[in-house]
Amino acid sequence: MTNTTSRRPSWRGLAVVASLSLLGATACAAPSSNAANGQQELLVGSDMTYPPYDYFEGSTPAGLDYELWQLLGPKIGVSATFKDTRFEQLINGLKSGTFEVISSALYITPDRSKQIDFIPYFSTGNSIIAQSNSIHPPASTEDLCGTTVSVLKGSDISKKLASDANTVCQTAGKNPVDAREFATDPEATQALLSNQVQAQVTDAAVAANIVEKKNTLKITSSELLYPVPVGMAVAKGNTELKERIEKGLEELRTGGEYEDLLKKYNLKTATEEQVKAALGN
Repeated sequence: MTNTTSRRPSWRGLAVVASLSLLGATACAAPSSNAANGQQELLVGSDMTYPPYDYFEGSTPAGLDYELWQLLGPKIGVSATFKDTRFEQLINGLKSGTFEVISSALYITPDRSKQIDFIPYFSTGNSIIAQSNSIHPPASTEDLCGTTVSVLKGSDISKKLASDANTVCQTAGKNPVDAREFATDPEATQALLSNQVQAQVTDAAVAANIVEKKNTLKITSSELLYPVPVGMAVAKGNTELKERIEKGLEELRTGGEYEDLLKKYNLKTATEEQVKAALGN
């Protein structure tokens, strides 16, 4: 993907021309001929292989993040253009200026917060998926000990299984989780379908979407694994863009549109307490 920073004027320059344009100390943007109603284009990085959050219907973006930006964009005077980017490259893409915002169900973690500035927008957790005919389906983290598990490469759950979960296994005197990473979530699911692994661990909403379409699979966990707040993200120090998005989200909350959207996806708002806990504060 080509870095667009060198060929687009800064947000600060655009603000002189249009009062609704976003300002960003480190981000860049330009007027787009595809922007609706004269709004400025905002480039949004998202892994479009991750339904129901982010995916394509034909060639058209769909899912939670796309629907949210259809509501949020007009509030802050932009038209969001989604840039399909594999999950593990999202933070690098933001830091290099390939896009201005990450909106892709990115879990808030201390390591990530050192590289990017988060804007919390909902909370979720992880579920375990197994074959419907599994004799001993894993229902908890400890049940994953000694099993092969498919996960999304670069995901927080991949790290959790390698650290927290394996501590549980060691304490219980069991073998560690054999977590195998895949570039996209559908590939991780395919590994389960083809019996390359015994289970898949993925975001709860993603898991529900998978089993709805694959009747040979089922969610086997009894509760959410590692509940966590989720955030959009902007480049470090881009406080003006961050504050503009936060203000737009608050307007959507006040108007009720935001709550309606989260209900549609069976999600809840991330609380301040959850964010503090996720960041170790």
